[in-house]
Amino acid sequence: MITELRVENFKSFGSDMSPLFLRPLNFVVGANASGKTNLLSALRFLKIALLQNVEIAVGEFDGPGEVRNKILRERKETKPVRMRLKVDGAKLGEFRLGKGPTRHAKSFNYHIEIDVRCNDEEPLVLREELSAEFTDESNQSLGYKMVRSQNQVTIEDAVFGHAPPQPIPIAPQDASRLAAGAGFFSPPLVLFRNYIEGWSFFNISPAVARQPCKEVPELALGEAGEYLAAILHKLEKQNGEKGSLEQIVAGLRGAVPGFKNVRAKALEVEGKWTFQVVEDRIRGAINPRSVSDGTIRLLAMLVIAHWSARCSTLLAIEEPENGLHPHLSKHIVELLRTASETRQVIATTHNSSFLDELEPEEVILCDKKEGFTVVHHASEVAEIKSFRKHFRLGELWEQGTLGGIP
Repeated sequence: MITELRVENFKSFGSDMSPLFLRPLNFVVGANASGKTNLLSALRFLKIALLQNVEIAVGEFDGPGEVRNKILRERKETKPVRMRLKVDGAKLGEFRLGKGPTRHAKSFNYHIEIDVRCNDEEPLVLREELSAEFTDESNQSLGYKMVRSQNQVTIEDAVFGHAPPQPIPIAPQDASRLAAGAGFFSPPLVLFRNYIEGWSFFNISPAVARQPCKEVPELALGEAGEYLAAILHKLEKQNGEKGSLEQIVAGLRGAVPGFKNVRAKALEVEGKWTFQVVEDRIRGAINPRSVSDGTIRLLAMLVIAHWSARCSTLLAIEEPENGLHPHLSKHIVELLRTASETRQVIATTHNSSFLDELEPEEVILCDKKEGFTVVHHASEVAEIKSFRKHFRLGELWEQGTLGGIP
C-alpha cells in the first residue's frame, strides 16, 4: 500500500507539502474547494501518465492550465509538478526469470518531476526515479534503481542482474513517456506498473449505474458505476463464488428497509443485462429506474467492497455517503474497513458521522491557506487524546478544533 505521499504544484497543491503518511483506511475531509478531490486526482493523473503518457494525462485533465497550480503558474520561476510516493507491503508481487530464483518485492520509492507549461508545448518528463527493495529466498535484501533524465535511462539492478550495460537514450517521441511504464526495461518495472494499474477510482452516479450493459471479457465496475448489471449477472453465474453475491444481498437487507433480493435480467433484444430489485410486500420485481438513488449507490458500494477489491491494489472513492441516510454511516465505514484489510482505501467525505467511526490516524484534514491546500492528520492536533474524552471526532471537526472546517 501507499505509506507516504507528497504532491507539489499540482492543482491546488503548492511547493512545500509535507509528506502525508497513509494507512490501510483513510478518509479525507475538508470544506468545499479545500483540495480533497485533488488529492485523489493526483493519483489518477499519475496512473494515466504511467500507463499511457504524460501528454494524455494532461489532456484528460483539460490541459496544462488545469494541471499546474494556478497561483504558481502566474509567477516567473519554473515550478514543475512533482509527485513522490512510497509503497510498502507483503503483497507487491514476486517475479522469476525463467528457472531462476523468485524475488519478492518489499517496497517501491517513486518520484517524478514534470514540466507542464501553459501553452502549446508538449509536457516534458524532467526526471523520474524508482528505487525498490526485493528479498531473495533467504530473505536477503536486494536493491534496484532506475533513473530517467530528459535524455536517458540508467538502471542498477542487483535483483535480477538485468540492467543494460549502457544508458538507454530517450527518443524525441518519448519525451512525455514515463520509463516506469515500460516494463521491457527490467522486471521490477513490471511489478510496479502492475501495482499502479490496480488503482481503481469511483465517483458513483446512480443514473449511470442503472444503465443496461453488455458483459465484456475484462469486467470491472466503471468509475461512475458502469457495468453494475453485468457484474451482478456474473456473480449469479458463479453462484456467489467466495460469498460475494450473498454478502451483497445481506448488506442491502441490513441497510434498506423491505429489501429482499437483487437479480440480473437479460434484455435479449439489445444483448445487454439489467437488474431488478425484489422487496417485501411488493408483487414482482422493481426495475432500476424505480429504485432509489440511495439503494443504487449502496449496491455499487457493496460491489466495490466485495468485487472490485479482488483485483484492485487501491480503492479511491469520492463521497460514498451521497444519497445515503446518515444512519448508514457506521455501516459504510465498517464495509470499507473490511475492504481495507486486503486493499488500501482512500475516500473523501463531508459526513462528520463517518469520523465518529474512525481513529484520528485515519482522518486526513484538508485546509486552504493562502490559496494552497494543506493536509494533516487528526492525530497531529495537540491534545487530541484529551479532546476525545469529551467529544466525538465528528463533533471536534464540526467545532473547528481539528481544522478542515466544513
